[in-house]
Amino acid sequence: MKLEANAIDTMVFPILTETDTMLPLYLTSNGHWSNQETIDRPDGYPHFQWLQVMSGAGELYVGDQVMTVRAGQGFCLFPDVPHRYHAIQEPWEIHWLSFRGELSETLFRQAGITKSGVYSTADHDMIVSHMKNIYAMTQSGRAFMGLECSKLVYMFLLDLMKVIQVSSHSVEQNYVKLHPVFQYIEANYDRLITIKDLAACIDVTPQYLCLLFKKAMKMRPMEYVNRERINRSKELMFKESGIKMHEIAMRVGFDSPSYFSSVFKRLERLSPEQFKRIHGIR
Repeated sequence: MKLEANAIDTMVFPILTETDTMLPLYLTSNGHWSNQETIDRPDGYPHFQWLQVMSGAGELYVGDQVMTVRAGQGFCLFPDVPHRYHAIQEPWEIHWLSFRGELSETLFRQAGITKSGVYSTADHDMIVSHMKNIYAMTQSGRAFMGLECSKLVYMFLLDLMKVIQVSSHSVEQNYVKLHPVFQYIEANYDRLITIKDLAACIDVTPQYLCLLFKKAMKMRPMEYVNRERINRSKELMFKESGIKMHEIAMRVGFDSPSYFSSVFKRLERLSPEQFKRIHGIR
């Protein structure tokens, strides 16, 4: 079902098949208001929502919190959470979408969004572009519309994960800052690497480096180093099939074959020998 007020204000509720509602992520509504009216939902809304502000400003009430939402920011609403929002500076122009599926909360939480509230985005234009693309898909008349929209919502949430500013930096900004560290690891994985070495690449303390890694990569720096080394070891197994395990361990920076094997098994859930066998490496 589609409702369309005029060329500026749009709203669409896609027809969902039983197959669509079994997807891990699916679109339930999408649209744009040139001037958002007051919304008051004492019982909340049954779906996840993201609303991106284009111009003006508004206030969002969630529980006993009152939050101002301005242009360039977005606000999310979790299902069944009572809320109210209204304009305080008009026109309060908004793009929005709502979605459901078992991946919805998981992807929000991976972006650092754990509750209804206001969030800044490092790339406002990209987020709006995603929302417009989703709307365009609903109007395209393509076959398997629910599936196509599901893919676009998934892309939207993955990019939201990169640019959401949960604290002072987005994941993408932290990742860019860590780029010299990644380059150092790639060039020196076969040698001894310390956290001090990595921190020196971007002139920060080891403690701050660990914080950046936690925010951007969800892992510790040395865990990333070990993952790089294990990936390099797999490349060696394919390129030099006759190479001995102790030599592989040494060439990818492990000082002990037994430690190499234990790290490999922890990350791959296979021993190096099992990995070679299932890939037909002799």
